[in-house]
Amino acid sequence: MASRLEAATKQYRVPLLMSEAFFTGLSGHVQSTCRRVDRVMFKGSTDPIQIYHVPGASDWSNNPVSNHSELVAMTSWDEDTENDYRGLIRDAQSKIDSDNEISHRDLYDGLMNAYLDKDWTMCKIYSHLWIKKWPGDRIVVALIEELSRHNFSCPDDWQCHKLTEK
Repeated sequence: MASRLEAATKQYRVPLLMSEAFFTGLSGHVQSTCRRVDRVMFKGSTDPIQIYHVPGASDWSNNPVSNHSELVAMTSWDEDTENDYRGLIRDAQSKIDSDNEISHRDLYDGLMNAYLDKDWTMCKIYSHLWIKKWPGDRIVVALIEELSRHNFSCPDDWQCHKLTEK
């Protein structure tokens, strides 16, 4: 498991990832500082697991990734989506604009829940707002890249992100 998590750090562009089993062994205080990264199935495994990361200052970076403009463009939405999700967009934008870290965490959790609950339109909206505010967030960048591989449309049989490296 350790070598697979280490290999996954390259994909998510973070120095350390932890398994769900490790995460659940942490104290509640330490758990509250961690970010859920994804639900994955490692090569050779049959059961998906959640993976987590302890964020550092670079996770909230305002230094944009090299493809930031492309990510913002690909997560933009059309007028129909704007109309259908108007209240959600307004609420999410107010959380982004807030100086309250709990509001930011709530929005990030909403982003991850939308992804895992297969509501990729909502996840796309949250990701767009998030990456505009924190253009250097490597975890959300990796998530957007994964969603774009599926054209932001969740496959019917999708359970988790399948990692193929050992």
